[in-house]
Amino acid sequence: MTIRLEKKNRITTDFVQIEIDEHLLKIQSGEIDKSAISNSTKHCGTNEKAIKELDKLKQEFLEKKYIEVKTQMLPIDFNGIFDKAKWHFSGEFPKDLNNFQSYVHTGFYLAWIIEKDFFKSENNGLLIEVEKVKNREITGAEFFEKNLDGVLMDEDLNEKGNEFTYAYYEKGSFLDDYTEILGKDIPTLYHVKDNWKNYDKLKPILEKRLKDWEKSKKSKWWKI
Repeated sequence: MTIRLEKKNRITTDFVQIEIDEHLLKIQSGEIDKSAISNSTKHCGTNEKAIKELDKLKQEFLEKKYIEVKTQMLPIDFNGIFDKAKWHFSGEFPKDLNNFQSYVHTGFYLAWIIEKDFFKSENNGLLIEVEKVKNREITGAEFFEKNLDGVLMDEDLNEKGNEFTYAYYEKGSFLDDYTEILGKDIPTLYHVKDNWKNYDKLKPILEKRLKDWEKSKKSKWWKI
């Protein structure tokens, strides 16, 4: 259970997001588009007490002129994990390849996510590592292995990043696009080389898919 409240000022917008994780109450607050985020966790003893505490905090912020806003809505049956490198270690994974190759396809997507500022680096304490990806000092696959243990989850992304990743990476045509752009003339998709040259080949289709998705979300003019 998660609620988000925001308060618009003349220049900035303050926010607070409160999430219940069993008996824990996790609170994030700060200014939108600012890297300084305050994080705290309160142990409430039981889930019921956590819910009561959430309701209490929500009311306090509403009295401070905050308003409740919609948080990202992903299907109930989605477990929050977009991909795991370990899922690819077995099965059709070539025995002659290093396991690192199972990080590559997600790594390319993750590098793009980071470039688009869809990755919540401030929440993960990874601002320095994120800058390394943006400066191409490390690849997305290297970041994925070193900093996320090869697991890409919804909690790693902001609202827009989650919605698009679910629509395109989880349920859409990412793998088909990846195959079309980088999967030709190689034994398997796991043989794609982890380098920025291949990333630059893939990036245009990711940009196009994002634009198409954004257009699909906009209301038609006759419905306004």
